[in-house]
Amino acid sequence: MSLGLSESRNRRKRRRQVVVGLVQSGLVIAVALGVGLWARDIGTEIARRDVATLETRLSDVTSEAATLRSEIVGLKAALRAEKDRVAEWRERYEKDVPSTAEAEILAAARARIAGGVPVARLASVVAMARDDVECTPLGEPKRFIVNNEIRSGAKDSVSFASGAVTVMASGVAARNAAGQPEAWFDTAKPVTVTFSHVGGESSQVEGLLPIHHAIAVGQIEYRFSMVAGARSFVEVTGATCSFP
Repeated sequence: MSLGLSESRNRRKRRRQVVVGLVQSGLVIAVALGVGLWARDIGTEIARRDVATLETRLSDVTSEAATLRSEIVGLKAALRAEKDRVAEWRERYEKDVPSTAEAEILAAARARIAGGVPVARLASVVAMARDDVECTPLGEPKRFIVNNEIRSGAKDSVSFASGAVTVMASGVAARNAAGQPEAWFDTAKPVTVTFSHVGGESSQVEGLLPIHHAIAVGQIEYRFSMVAGARSFVEVTGATCSFP
């Protein structure tokens, strides 16, 4: 009798243990499911926020890129406009600013105007000037000594066309190895050439040899070329041409 009761108690105990085990397993599964669902929801929310942040950043970057493209277009347009202005000013400079030769002509014209020659007269002479005039040589080349700070005087000038034009020059004395001045001029330094002609008028030109110069006396133009000759000397050749 007692054996049967003991067996019965044992079966009930085992059933309770099985039930408790099932309940515990269910609780564990439920907790696990709950944690899983919670984690999924948290992950989804985080992912959603990240996506929203990235979308906002993408929108900002897109807007910045559009702004930069617009600025680049504006800068390119400004650069083209600046290049056009530079080209325009270069063209105006080349057109309006005289070259060295033109500046010499302008300086000569201003000097003549300051001397009382009417502007209309100068304009008419320029209009009549041409490059196909016939010229006649003024004989053989002549030479004279160039004056400097050491010597001056004898043989320091020559005349052409029966004294119509007289030419003389001054320069800088050459130096010896000790740095002392010599009696002859330094051909590597500029010289000043003076042309005196009938009527007492004179003109000067300064520069390195060779020097070419022309002067007008009445209806005749005298053209001269000067080159360095033997030591101390300059050789001059001349020609007369119709003027203007």
